[in-house]
Amino acid sequence: MDQKFSERRKAVTLEPDIHTFRTDRPGIRKALGDLEAEIMEAIWARPISQGTTVRDIFEILSIRRHLAYTTVMNTMTRLAKKQLLRVEKKEQSYLYYPTYTRQEFVSRFVSHILEDLFLSFSGEMLESIQALQDPVAATQARHFLDEIRQQRGSEEDE
Repeated sequence: MDQKFSERRKAVTLEPDIHTFRTDRPGIRKALGDLEAEIMEAIWARPISQGTTVRDIFEILSIRRHLAYTTVMNTMTRLAKKQLLRVEKKEQSYLYYPTYTRQEFVSRFVSHILEDLFLSFSGEMLESIQALQDPVAATQARHFLDEIRQQRGSEEDE
């Protein structure tokens, strides 16, 4: 991973604002809207340390669909407010950097959803895990739930 990106990421203490889960959508669209997901995919496809401008993303997305420049700009601003992008002003333009790699984003999203489900429906989750046909998946799920319990227990001790 790029060292500058890693150093900038260490300074980030806020969690991404991921509160939506759409079961009917594929991939990261479960957490993000269609345009938000397209923008993030385009940003993740670029060199991380380079940063990107609204114009860069607008030009990439305009090849596939008709969009207004301001729509892309507003969506990137919204992604920054959600802590998924970090913005730096450089001369006459703003450079956007991903706060997380794609893998980190997916990992945080999955953890957030599973933890929320566990805290709200732990009994039902345990029943569902026990009903899993794949023993490897069931074991992995039990380990995950044990980790959540341990984390919750250590947080309460503090």
